[in-house]
Amino acid sequence: MKVLNRGFIIVSPKPIFISEALNNSGNDLLSPDNPEPSIYLIEEDFWDDETVLKKYFKRILSGEIKQLDTENESSLSKIKFDNIHEYFNISMGSLVFDLEERPVERFTDD
Repeated sequence: MKVLNRGFIIVSPKPIFISEALNNSGNDLLSPDNPEPSIYLIEEDFWDDETVLKKYFKRILSGEIKQLDTENESSLSKIKFDNIHEYFNISMGSLVFDLEERPVERFTDD
């Protein structure tokens, strides 16, 4: 087991986010009742959760929208940092353990 030098933000979309994102999209593959959370790795040492969350807010929101494979971003423009908790359950921590023997593979979305 290896300890990674990263912290994390776990983001679980609430049903309202999925419903609004998929509204009129024709994508019915996802169920708003049981969405899979995403884990975003961040700097290892942080002291203020809200400051770190604000720093990564736009990238997290973009990542969540991309996962739904929807072009319906206009209906999600009302999601701001101030109301992010209405659309997502969020938890944060600073210990990341890698239980795999294989090295971490890295893919970029540029």
